[in-house]
Amino acid sequence: MKSLSRLLSPERIVWLVDRSKNECLRAMVHCLANDMEGLDPEEVYQAILEREKLLSTGFGHGLAIPHAKLKGLRDFRVALGVHKTGVAFDSFDEKPVRVLVMILAPEGRQEDYLHILRRVTAFLKDKSERVLALGTSEEIYELTYDY
Repeated sequence: MKSLSRLLSPERIVWLVDRSKNECLRAMVHCLANDMEGLDPEEVYQAILEREKLLSTGFGHGLAIPHAKLKGLRDFRVALGVHKTGVAFDSFDEKPVRVLVMILAPEGRQEDYLHILRRVTAFLKDKSERVLALGTSEEIYELTYDY
């Protein structure tokens, strides 16, 4: 399985300034739109919103992992968003989310998906404070090398 650094790139690290959860999610989908193998960005956005309706992916401590499984996607797509002031996200601890990692997954690859989710979770727990302190996408990307 690919390391997190091979699933991400500096171009997929975005600085979010939007004021709502849905606007931030749309900005992250837009970040991935050029690399979605012909999938409609609006359909991807709707899939992310449908997943959020089930249960917020904001799991506390200012962190969220929005995700969706998509028909027609051949490989995983990952983007990282940084919101310096935080955005309300319906998180379990009711704190604003400041670091988000969006995962788009192909259907039928549950084992790979769980592996990536474990890596992303470990990365966020270990490095989220550092991510918030850094100023460039390249610096943040370098943090992913060991995950």
